[in-house]
Amino acid sequence: MTDSQREKLTKLEKALDTEKKDHDKQKKEEKSQNGFTKFFARNSGAFSSKKRDQTQEMER
Repeated sequence: MTDSQREKLTKLEKALDTEKKDHDKQKKEEKSQNGFTKFFARNSGAFSSKKRDQTQEMER
């Protein structure tokens, strides 16, 4: 492999490494966001069902 080919390969490898790190970071943020959303939705859903049960008890 010539020196110029080796340089091009090194540049491509660095670019791919950077792109992979960005991609992994984005996926991690999305996963974190989804986990928070699911947690929040689950808790608010549980709260609203408790509130609904309390309202029904008060009506009786």
